[in-house]
Amino acid sequence: NKRISMTTIAFDGSTIAYDGRMTQGNLIVRDDYDKKIKFGNAYFFLAGDVKDMEPFMIDCLEGGSDREFMISGFMYENGQLYEVGGGGGVWICDNFGPMAYGSGADYAITAMDCGLSARDAVKMAAKRDNCTGGKIRTFKI
Repeated sequence: NKRISMTTIAFDGSTIAYDGRMTQGNLIVRDDYDKKIKFGNAYFFLAGDVKDMEPFMIDCLEGGSDREFMISGFMYENGQLYEVGGGGGVWICDNFGPMAYGSGADYAITAMDCGLSARDAVKMAAKRDNCTGGKIRTFKI
């Protein structure tokens, strides 16, 4: 049973951009999934295994746990952006530059380093990463 994964998430300092592709191994499951997930009072933008996302989000909102997850991304709550990843860890993000998560992260970071917006960086990642694609959405911080 192959896992369903989601990628790419990019942040350029003011905007989070994310693609709509979900994959299961080499199969594209869908290209229009909205990766902005409202959970509790927070919005999550996550790359990783879909089946682990709900327990991961619970851990993030409860302050973390010892459980390990192959998930990373961002949480936006009460006007504050956080980096989240691994075992439910949450780190406050302030004054940071371009960041990206998921299988297309390296392409997205490079594109933002060259001056592209988060949205355009995800578009560039989709050209090189077969797990990135479909509808690209943005969320302004």
